Amino acid sequence: MEGNNKFEEDKTMLFPQELIMKIQVERQEKPLKEQKALMEESRKAESHLLNKLVFADTFTRENTEYDNWEFANFYPGGIGTENNTEIRGNWMPANFQPVLHGLQLRSLILKSKPTLALKSLACEIKLAFRLIGDSTLCIITRGVGVKDPDAAVCKIKKEQDSQRVFLIFGGNVGMNNEFKFFKKQEFPEITDMAEEAVVQDFVDMKMTLIDNGDDRIFVSAAISNKRVVSMSCNKFIPTLRETSLMLAGSGDSVLLKNISARQIDRVDTVLKPTNHYECCTIL
Repeated sequence: MEGNNKFEEDKTMLFPQELIMKIQVERQEKPLKEQKALMEESRKAESHLLNKLVFADTFTRENTEYDNWEFANFYPGGIGTENNTEIRGNWMPANFQPVLHGLQLRSLILKSKPTLALKSLACEIKLAFRLIGDSTLCIITRGVGVKDPDAAVCKIKKEQDSQRVFLIFGGNVGMNNEFKFFKKQEFPEITDMAEEAVVQDFVDMKMTLIDNGDDRIFVSAAISNKRVVSMSCNKFIPTLRETSLMLAGSGDSVLLKNISARQIDRVDTVLKPTNHYECCTIL
């Protein structure tokens, strides 16, 4: 009993962000053990999926059917527990029409019909998109909904009237399943951006996200084909179920150009140990 009280006292001495990281580490322990115990069985069950192309779609072509997707209205939430992220309305068939620069995801969320297998495998997701003004693309894996505390969330946010872009790792781990960030990393400034991009206040991005299925997610991304930045995070909850990929947009304009997903072997990169509760490092 005394030990538990000491543990609770230690928690209250942590800063809020450190407390979130500590709680998340505790939540990881049991799922990591379960996944490891079932690894051999899972490898046999998922072996036929290795190198399988799950889906590949381009959203800049007219008269194209998107049978791999369904969509719904998306509310990104705001500050405070009264305005949490949510899906509004029912999921509907993806019968939308793309425009020249891609599918407008502002206030929409896409969900893939094909599922990702992550018990023993990883999934490599490649996408290209354009952010305009103040806007955010949200990528969600492992979750059954936008409020699932076990979901892995990656956000790419662009600021208004600037070329500043941030990559944010996090999860819906707040008291009322509101989003909390694990790490926020700004992309290096690009000084020689095209005049058109500066005047029209947009950035074009290409990104590869590897959901490793265990506690880790890896991201490599480039703005306007310039310098590639790679990051990783190891504070996610492993999953033993197949789940859909979800993509949501908010803000002024999020244009999705293309996306593909392929099942691959897990990445065997070890993150450097740290004395702090930080989950992300630049590779």
